[in-house]
Amino acid sequence: MTTLANAPRLDRKAWGVLALTLVFWVADGYDTFVLLITARPTLTELLPHDQLPHLTTYQGYLVAITLAGWATGGIVGGVVGDRLGRRRTMIAAVAVYSVFTACSALSGNWWVFGLTRFLTGLGIGAEWGVGTSLLQEVWPEKWRAKGAGLLQSGFSVGGVLVSGLWVLLGSTLGLSWRWMYLFGVLPLIVVLLVRRSIPESQRWAAQRRDRVGVGQLLAPGVRRNFLGALAVSIAITGGWWAVSSFLPSFVGSLVDDPRRTAFYTGWAGALYNLGEIAGCILLGFLAESWGRKLSIQVYFVGCMAIVPIVFLAVHDAATATWLQLIAGFLTGGVYSWYTVHTPELFTTSIRATAISVVFSGSRYLAMAGAVLIGPLASAVGGFGNAAAIFTPIYLLGVLAVLFLPETKGKPLPA
Repeated sequence: MTTLANAPRLDRKAWGVLALTLVFWVADGYDTFVLLITARPTLTELLPHDQLPHLTTYQGYLVAITLAGWATGGIVGGVVGDRLGRRRTMIAAVAVYSVFTACSALSGNWWVFGLTRFLTGLGIGAEWGVGTSLLQEVWPEKWRAKGAGLLQSGFSVGGVLVSGLWVLLGSTLGLSWRWMYLFGVLPLIVVLLVRRSIPESQRWAAQRRDRVGVGQLLAPGVRRNFLGALAVSIAITGGWWAVSSFLPSFVGSLVDDPRRTAFYTGWAGALYNLGEIAGCILLGFLAESWGRKLSIQVYFVGCMAIVPIVFLAVHDAATATWLQLIAGFLTGGVYSWYTVHTPELFTTSIRATAISVVFSGSRYLAMAGAVLIGPLASAVGGFGNAAAIFTPIYLLGVLAVLFLPETKGKPLPA
């Protein structure tokens, strides 16, 4: 049995897999945050004039549609990844979300735009589980949590790129939101150039005949970890999509001069993602020191503290913008739990399926939060009060982690 003391060192292959998956995580982040940053100008152009007073509600619809694509793509991609391999599934997923992100730029109305976002979500969801599995199955045990934290930080790098590009194109140059989506084709070019250099997981190759289905997740010996991880995922995903995903719009609503809205929303998104990068990386290191469970619980408690401060205690755009650093560190940093802990809860034959369903299944529930937050904000007097209502969802995460095993210092299950 391999112990951490004699675990292999990081080699060129391990770094290469991290570099490739990190590039695709950056693209995932870009394709996700581009909707959140540009939702208001996009819907202002695509909605019928008589529906503009309901713009916030339609924004919730678009988020829900994207989440539906993520969830569906994640489950399908996980099953396919366990049967056909991590490499082929990941390449196909990147191609799908790249093509349909670019197609979003050509939309003539909001429902066509929504369709392209659903298809983009399919690709992002499918890639996440197999990419995570590939990295964890290639990286040495000793460095696994740190590598996972670095990988998840790439998602936020994509958000920083979106924010900076929108400040340049939308605020400085006054260009259309459509240009932001056209850049989404770049990952397709990358994957076509490097597809032959992407290795297959040797762990998967050794287990490829042990075919499993989604039903296996409820089998004895798997069920407890699956349900516990799913509950943690609901806390992370529900909190982010029902609350944090609306932070750029919330900051924009505090701006007095409409001409400065793109500037503030762009910077709010950039600072949030910079905080998230730091939070994701640090969680990977803390998980090696404090353990997987305590680290994520500390983050959840921080989430419960920062959300009311940002949404209820702040009433000017400048302060709200700077607070995005802390909000991103906590409410975005919790996402590293997916790449750090979930692969260690399941065996190789079912790993991609399990972590994909954990990651994606919660998105079906998060859809409800995304749809309800707009009308709820109107009913209770704004995003701040609505966000406060959803904040206790992070307590679910604190409690659910108690039912999961501590995997610090243990080899990846065979």
